[in-house]
Amino acid sequence: MTVEKFWEVFGRREHATLDFKRGVSADAVLDAIPAMAMTDGGLIVHGVANDRSIVGCPLSQRTQDGITRFAAECDVDVRVKAIQVGGTELTLTFVPQVLGRIVTTPNGRLLRRVGGDSRPLRGDSLRRFVLARSEHPGEEDIVSRFDPDDFDLSLVNRALSADGRKAVGRSGLSRALVDLRVANPTRRGPSVEVLRAAPVLFASDPTRYVPGARVQFVRRTGVGPGPGPTSHRTEIRGPLPLLVERCLEMIANHTRQFEAVVNVRRESIPEYPQGVLREAVANALAHRDYGLVGATVDITVWDDRVEVTSPGPLPGHITPENMRDEHYSRNGRIMGVLKTMGLVEEYGEGVDLMFREMASRLLEPPAFDTTPTSVTVTLRNRALVSVEDQIWLQLFADHTMTVEERRALVVARSEGSVTPRRLREVIENVDASAVLAGATAKGLLTRIGVRGGARYVLYNEVVLRAGATSMQARNRQQQMLLDEIARLGSISTVEASNLLDEPMTVARSLLNDLVRAGLARAVGRTRARRYHPPDP
Repeated sequence: MTVEKFWEVFGRREHATLDFKRGVSADAVLDAIPAMAMTDGGLIVHGVANDRSIVGCPLSQRTQDGITRFAAECDVDVRVKAIQVGGTELTLTFVPQVLGRIVTTPNGRLLRRVGGDSRPLRGDSLRRFVLARSEHPGEEDIVSRFDPDDFDLSLVNRALSADGRKAVGRSGLSRALVDLRVANPTRRGPSVEVLRAAPVLFASDPTRYVPGARVQFVRRTGVGPGPGPTSHRTEIRGPLPLLVERCLEMIANHTRQFEAVVNVRRESIPEYPQGVLREAVANALAHRDYGLVGATVDITVWDDRVEVTSPGPLPGHITPENMRDEHYSRNGRIMGVLKTMGLVEEYGEGVDLMFREMASRLLEPPAFDTTPTSVTVTLRNRALVSVEDQIWLQLFADHTMTVEERRALVVARSEGSVTPRRLREVIENVDASAVLAGATAKGLLTRIGVRGGARYVLYNEVVLRAGATSMQARNRQQQMLLDEIARLGSISTVEASNLLDEPMTVARSLLNDLVRAGLARAVGRTRARRYHPPDP
């Protein structure tokens, strides 16, 4: 393949399942092989330098012997292959994920892949990881009966296709489940041992095999405390890949859809980011303890939040403190199929995605409550800005920004500019200068003026992307307010909101902008405040 195609396929960023090495020295692989084996498996590419230049590493006999010798020292069976990249030969080492036993380095260290690094486990994390590996996961239990007619063949073939395998008929189902690693072959001819993971993933009604493989959905009125009155209750069943979608549909039916006019276009946005809901539901179903055969995943929708509770404690060495960086799959077989089908994020990225997407709309971050018997994630609908601002911020969802930088952009958009003093009024205990400097360095804001008179406005590219018409519309609204103040002598925030058909937060922002510009005068406080013409 060409060099361009190589980087397109592999990417330049190392991660949990990809590592670049210049050669095949002991230092290069004796950490990476056991770390990948104890995480999710992965690929080591030999012949790429740290600066990502392709220096080559031909698959000679010496290279082959070196890799297999190092792998044998760690007791891991690897596969080795050569590829040509722009006329230069590289060597690939495929490391499998090892389940059911512990793999260490030759000197006894237990490593895990975290991002592009191989990190040792120590102390309590090491103890809990080893304990989890010694336990028998519920997905591994053999079902007492197996009826091929109970299985959704189209869903099985969808998984086979995603894995690069041919579709099968009903008679080939047993073999297909073995190929998907949710059944084990036996020595008794064509029969197989079907594991609990198989019906959870593919049975039309998994509760025939695992009574708790379903979701209890409840819509409660109010915000608590206490259970609160129930307005809707139902049970959701189905194979896990379809169960996720059915749960999301049910949540959508019992949460709100907001609308707002942004850049003279009416836009809509769900009460909760869909990607966050998907991750919360998929994680609860994929990581729950299927050894608790009667326990269900519970979803409760309140007026102010969504709670998703999964049976079983956090798996392995995972804690609320490290879950954004580390990961551990209690149900490796189920997660493997879901990953193959593209139904879950890259290993270890799902929780971080939830935090990023909530932050992109300036919603409260997800909250995780863990007990010895369950894990609950709570998503709240409280936001730091209006719905209109949340929709506007989605134009920059692919930008890497802090929460403080997003709030600075919202102020700059709504008020025409933002200053360090104004940002400190909006956000308590913030290093306003650092936030504004960061947003400027990222090409989001432009500084106008110097020292104490400096203010920051949206960068031209940001204005173009967000639509220049937003500022034009704002100017028109401000002129309407000035005309009404001149006609009536004064105006309140409620009257301004009714006049513009905008939320009170938007009306108040427009009025305060007029005050700061010296075009209006505020008299009174809070709800009694009225806006008058400026003093003559």
